[in-house]
Parts: sequence; structure tokens; C-alpha cells
Amino acid sequence: MSATDLSALHLPEWVVSLLPERETVEEQAIRIRQEWWEKAVASRRLPGSPPTATTLTRADVWAPAEHVFTLLWRTLAWGSGSHLRQNSQRLNSIEADVVRAEDLLTRAAEESRRDPERAYALLRPRHNEIRGLGPSFFTKFLYFAGGGAPEHPCLILDRVVATALREKCGWESLHRAGPWPPETYRRYCDLLARWAREHHCAADELELTLWRS
Repeated sequence: MSATDLSALHLPEWVVSLLPERETVEEQAIRIRQEWWEKAVASRRLPGSPPTATTLTRADVWAPAEHVFTLLWRTLAWGSGSHLRQNSQRLNSIEADVVRAEDLLTRAAEESRRDPERAYALLRPRHNEIRGLGPSFFTKFLYFAGGGAPEHPCLILDRVVATALREKCGWESLHRAGPWPPETYRRYCDLLARWAREHHCAADELELTLWRS
């Protein structure tokens, strides 16, 4: 299938009608397995601080962190909620080469403030650079690296958002489950940024609305 012409896509009225207040985005809360994170990080002697509460909001995740791994642990915990999924595998992969993982994450976080495609490509040029850390999770990391700035160019892309864009918004060539190439991630971020400018809102407000749809 040829790539959908995104310049022809307009934000559906149902999305506009459901746009949340800014506080709703900041306060989106997820219950997490706090004790598991504390034990898992400590037992592997990994850098950074694991979450210290049983609930994390988006604002909690993007709060300033003293270490890039602190941001990663918060992101993974928020994205996983009560389901640990592949987190043992992810932590084992990081433990195997902490220096390399820290370099990748630091560079990706810095690039996320400028260029979504390059930031994405650092973590998945062809395959996941950190085993088990695929786009549905590392785009959360790229998003939260923006510290909550409404104009931050990187956004969360997962299968729920992708399915809404494909089935309800006209992006017919977008694969529902990914993994998506870096160019597709850039097109996604550009599309939501354009819609946000046109409707005087923040792009992550659109992302949250699509995720809830």
C-alpha cells in the first residue's frame, strides 16, 4: 500500500469535541508495581532511582530527574502499570551493558527535543537497540524527555493510537501494531503538531484523546 498523503488529512470533529483540559493530561495517573521496581533495580545495581509511589501521573514521570535511568524507570513503570510484561528482559539487557544503554538513552533524550526521526532512529535504526524496548515504550521515553513542554516534538505512539489514526482518522497506510520506521514516527509527530496548531491545543492532548477513543 502506498503511503497515505497526510497533508490531506484533517482532524475529525469528534476528536476536537473530546479534547481534554491541560490538567487532564498532566494528571493522567497509572497504578504501578512500585515494590517490584525497587527490588528489580536494586538487585541489578542499576543506576537511577526507581519510582517511590504506587501511582504515577504524567507530571510525575516528566519531573526533573538526576539520571537518565530515573526517567526510564518512571517511563517503563507508567507504561506497564500493573503488568510487568517484558521488564525483566529490558532490565537484564541494560544490566549487560549499562554504559552503552546510558549513552543511547542520553543521546536519544537530547535529540528528542530537536528531531523526532533522529531520536527514534537512535533506539531503532532497524531493530531495537535495547532488547525488549520497542517503539510503544521508547516513544514514551522520548515524549517524557521533554519535561512536559507542550511544544515538545516527540509524542507517544503505540498500537492504540495507531489503530485510532488508521481506522478513525484516515491514515490507511499506518500499521496498527508497528514496529514503525523512523520516517513514519516523524510523519506522525508532524501530523499531530499540525493538527495542534490548527486547533490551538497541545499535540499530547490529541495523543491522549486518540488513545482514549
